[in-house]
Amino acid sequence: MHSKESPLSPHGKKVLEVLAKSDRPMGAYELLGKLQKSGIKAPPTVYRALDSLIERGLVHRIETLNAFVACKDEHDDMHAQFAVCRACGDVIEIHDRRLTDSIKALAKQLKFRIEREMLELMGLCKKCDGKVGA
Repeated sequence: MHSKESPLSPHGKKVLEVLAKSDRPMGAYELLGKLQKSGIKAPPTVYRALDSLIERGLVHRIETLNAFVACKDEHDDMHAQFAVCRACGDVIEIHDRRLTDSIKALAKQLKFRIEREMLELMGLCKKCDGKVGA
């Protein structure tokens, strides 16, 4: 479940709204461009809002794209995996308990404490596969 902590800040609500309406990941400066009309003028404001939303499990950072997406699925924890299309940039959010359990088991075997889990699979989505050379 998503965190039900204190209410979102006004800036957090605006950032989440823009991300939720987007059909693709967005970088912080692209977000800023879309939010300037609503009074958000500085990059640190966007980054603070994103940090808060990530902490609450409402937004995910896609490392390979240096971009952000609104969480599309309700889930019990913050372990998510992503399939990222290298051609069009579409991101599919995955919540596969088997992957999470395998990662946890591997960490236990290695006697390694995971502080942050991020699994991103790069490849081609169905619509781009065949259109783009491998």
